Amino acid sequence: MSSDEGFRFRKRSAALLSAVLVAVSSIALSPGPAAAAEAGTSAVTLCDVELEYGESGSCVERLQRRLNELGLNCGNQLDVDGQFGTATRMRVYAFQGRNRLDMVGVVGSVTRAKLADPDEGLAVACDATVESQIRAVFPAAIANKAVRVARCESGLNPIAVGLNTNGTKDVGVFQFNTGGTLQEYLPGSDAGEKIDRALSSADNIHAAYDLYRARGWQPWDSSANCHG
Repeated sequence: MSSDEGFRFRKRSAALLSAVLVAVSSIALSPGPAAAAEAGTSAVTLCDVELEYGESGSCVERLQRRLNELGLNCGNQLDVDGQFGTATRMRVYAFQGRNRLDMVGVVGSVTRAKLADPDEGLAVACDATVESQIRAVFPAAIANKAVRVARCESGLNPIAVGLNTNGTKDVGVFQFNTGGTLQEYLPGSDAGEKIDRALSSADNIHAAYDLYRARGWQPWDSSANCHG
């Protein structure tokens, strides 16, 4: 090989190596779906339409994918079926509550913008952890019953939100009511902060124990199957 040929060969090799390194770096630095969700960006583009309970179609599917993407992680992922039913509405309530929006269950422009760049996602402590948290707060003599009550009320789901016929909602592990017990026993300077705290298993459980010490099991008496 002549000196000129050797020079051209080394130049081509250097260029090829540089291209490979750039490609590898690009792959390594590109965020995956989990990283994108954690960073607040979305791999799912939502439709520019208002969505509410009872609707169906591809835009609802996109919403369900985005809600799943935001951290539903304990067997509580939504079925991406395009049906805006009770489960999807519950997750929308929880997302709005955790991000201190009006908990209306309707995905309009404000909620849609927050879904694209949330302050907080939907990750939760799983059942075994929630049960351990309850047992760490409630005295041993009543811990089994406390777990039973929480399981009956919410299925030990920290982001469970139930809608009552009077328009109030029951929130979190021990289902604090937005028209009464939540306002009285959850910490926070306003309703938005109280709801956000209620959707944290730790805060909800501590508040439930405070409520128990003040009123016994009476606040949960309407859930007859929770007792015994």
